[in-house]
Amino acid sequence: MDRFVYIILLLGVTFNGAFAASYNEILSPKTEILNSLAVSVLADSDKKESTDLKYVDGFSLRIMGKYHPEKNYNRLPAKFEEIVRPAVWSLSKNSSGISIHFTTNSPVVAAKWKVTRYPRRANMAQIGTSGLDLYCLVDGNWQYVNSAVPSGLENEKTIISDMDTAYKEFIVNLPLYDGVEYVEIGIERGFSISTPKKSTFRTNKPIVFYGTSITQGASASRPGMAYPSIISRKLNVGTMNFGFSGNGRFEESVGKALCETGAGLIVLDCTPNSSPETIKNNAPELIKQIRACNPEIPILLVESIVREYAHFRKSDSSVFGGLKYIESQNQELRNSFLKAVELGMSDIYYLESGDLIGADHEATVDGTHLSDLGMVRIAEKISEKIVEILNLE
Repeated sequence: MDRFVYIILLLGVTFNGAFAASYNEILSPKTEILNSLAVSVLADSDKKESTDLKYVDGFSLRIMGKYHPEKNYNRLPAKFEEIVRPAVWSLSKNSSGISIHFTTNSPVVAAKWKVTRYPRRANMAQIGTSGLDLYCLVDGNWQYVNSAVPSGLENEKTIISDMDTAYKEFIVNLPLYDGVEYVEIGIERGFSISTPKKSTFRTNKPIVFYGTSITQGASASRPGMAYPSIISRKLNVGTMNFGFSGNGRFEESVGKALCETGAGLIVLDCTPNSSPETIKNNAPELIKQIRACNPEIPILLVESIVREYAHFRKSDSSVFGGLKYIESQNQELRNSFLKAVELGMSDIYYLESGDLIGADHEATVDGTHLSDLGMVRIAEKISEKIVEILNLE
């Protein structure tokens, strides 16, 4: 009996194997056909999306956050290559703080853009470094919509789809730590896109921020979360971001650019990058330079935040990044402020670091650079001071 069962089982395995081989042989061509059809459908879908979208050059819309007319997304005009230090010039080609402002009734908003480097930064998200984000004006307030996630040097992304077809006002913020070769905004064919007839932002006298990596946007998760951009949306004012990572040093060469911007207020947030000696030597001279080119422009000096790890370092005031060193930096900034007041300069203002990013020690990514939480907090404190200085409602 056992032998009979064994023979039956053996025949079953053999039959099933042959059937499976035959089945696979029959099915295989059909699978290939189905796979081919699937690829074809996907390709047609891609073509359909591309066919249904039309793209316009960003420069045909309103560009905000730069003061010069050159057709690029650099923060300084070409002549400054011979004026500022090479490091500052290189960083000025990052598009931080620059945005595109437009109105459309399209149910879809897309973007094509090309960046120059696509760098990888350990303390930043790739969207913040090289991507875009989109905001829409809703009931008088700027509301975040979505981000365009980069995947390399050249990118094409649908940012939002399936919207209603009422006209809406948008801004697209450009990368914080990358250069941009071109940006095109895509909408569905049959709909329109244009520059808003009237700017929501007060742009005739922008607020100009000169500072460090934090000012430039480290380490915001996306471009619109750099604190100068948060302030721009919060107050509906035009802003310009002259944050130069590791290179905010109260320099006269950058002061020449500040004088050309037609600013309504200049915020000097260079203290974290500047040694006490640099602050002592450069800050008073920069204040005088700004006053010479525009006697009435308000100037706001901002102290350095205390790096989180500094609270645990017992080093003396000669060691960069320690608590005593930061206290020395801030003291020299205060001395510069008091010196300007003694010289009879008006409209000079000062903001202490005490509560700039909160007191819970949760506002940074790496102990120094700000998370989105830190960016929101510092924007809140600086904007409060700006409202006070400019008597904004």
